[in-house]
Amino acid sequence: MTAEQTTELDSQAIVSGHPTMVSWSRGKPRLYLADVDGPIDLAGLVGKDIRVDIQSGFRCQHCGDRADTSPCQECQSKPPFQQCVFTPGTSCTYQDCPFPAFKRRSCAHNFIVYLVAKDGVKAGITQADRAVSRWAEQGATHGMIVARTPNRRVAGTVEDALEAVVSTESTKEWYEPLDEPKKALIEAADSCRDILTRSLKPFSALSANETTIEDRIVSLPVHFTGDDATVSSLPELTVDEGLQSEVLGVRGQILATENAVVNFDHLKGKQITLKASADCLPAMEAAQ
Repeated sequence: MTAEQTTELDSQAIVSGHPTMVSWSRGKPRLYLADVDGPIDLAGLVGKDIRVDIQSGFRCQHCGDRADTSPCQECQSKPPFQQCVFTPGTSCTYQDCPFPAFKRRSCAHNFIVYLVAKDGVKAGITQADRAVSRWAEQGATHGMIVARTPNRRVAGTVEDALEAVVSTESTKEWYEPLDEPKKALIEAADSCRDILTRSLKPFSALSANETTIEDRIVSLPVHFTGDDATVSSLPELTVDEGLQSEVLGVRGQILATENAVVNFDHLKGKQITLKASADCLPAMEAAQ
């Protein structure tokens, strides 16, 4: 064994825990585990070999307690797992909110309504200061703001109106991006402009100038070195399975390797064990 091989072997580490989400902050994807201090730097794993094993153990993705399901029954009875959060335009009572602390923390703030490009165009809502991070967490390639609102309920009302011309649902799998995402977003924005009239007009963020609209489209960070068509056909790693492979990239909540994809959105609460480069993992234990 050469000195270089010894160094590479010694730099490996192991981390085990229960995934909550892949958070994108400042363009970098980081996987958080419910029972581990510190995130896993997924961007740093691109181009490196890893070992991943999935076990069936459960923890609640929200509170981190042991549970048979994720989220656990107690967490399901509270936000953010209530229908008023999922469909605020029709389910939020706002003035008579039964969850005032959550409302102050997560709803009574400026919200935006957006369009993102994936394998198609989708509309959605998020807090105004989380726009780019939210788009990246959804795995979008591009995004733009079409409306600005004073709270979650109004944002939901606008989103519901836009559903007449643009989808509010999108794939959570690896996909092949649109060939012309900016053109698709501009066309969708034109359709949205026709909806954002009358009572909704004060919330519109769309200009009548198409050039100005294109300039406001944001290109999301890319951490991927493979072929989308090839990755889209790969199997998804699931419970009681494992793999050792080179990481090709990260998009949204999905880690792509040469042999399979690991969709953390489908593994919330389950237990994963990851052996990888130590400088990308929280401090746990040295790999043998």
